[in-house]
Amino acid sequence: MYSALTSRLEKMERVFFMLLYAPVDSREPEPVRGKVWLQKEMYALSKVFTDLEEDAGFEAYHYGSFSESVEEVKDQYENSKYVDRGRRDEIQLSAKGRALAAEVWGSASEEERQAVLEIKEVFNDMSLDELLLYMYQTYPETAENSSVRDRVMGNKFRLAVSLYRKGKVSYQKAAELADMGLDDFMQRVKMHAN
Repeated sequence: MYSALTSRLEKMERVFFMLLYAPVDSREPEPVRGKVWLQKEMYALSKVFTDLEEDAGFEAYHYGSFSESVEEVKDQYENSKYVDRGRRDEIQLSAKGRALAAEVWGSASEEERQAVLEIKEVFNDMSLDELLLYMYQTYPETAENSSVRDRVMGNKFRLAVSLYRKGKVSYQKAAELADMGLDDFMQRVKMHAN
């Protein structure tokens, strides 16, 4: 049975709670690594849940895609004690937030849960620069106003190899992230391995 609060949640709030609740490697909700990860994961989810994209109003900003609406949702639920900040600035559910998020998660379709899990699993343990490279190369419009774009793009080969070795991307995707053809990328990886 849905609580009164659960039934009043907007789409963005529902996706926000699903993202914080999604248990990637265990049965327990896994925190989102930080504010940048929250913004990027919500951006990727806005491409899956198209009705979220307009509500979020993402803009190209300092680290790429940024939504004031996502930030407001995080702040609102942090202020009302549904969300806590972890030791390393992680964004996690409080006990009160877990109860609400469990209801939201339970009311979601299997497709919605799977989409959230897949994005969180791929993004959540990337380093900051790996995350930014992935976003800038996959969604180039997000890099337009980035103040760190040159630094990230200057390390794109190393970051792409790291993402491949972590199992976050395929060889083909790693080559795309490095702005290289697949054969050239494979050759360069072999050269650096020796």
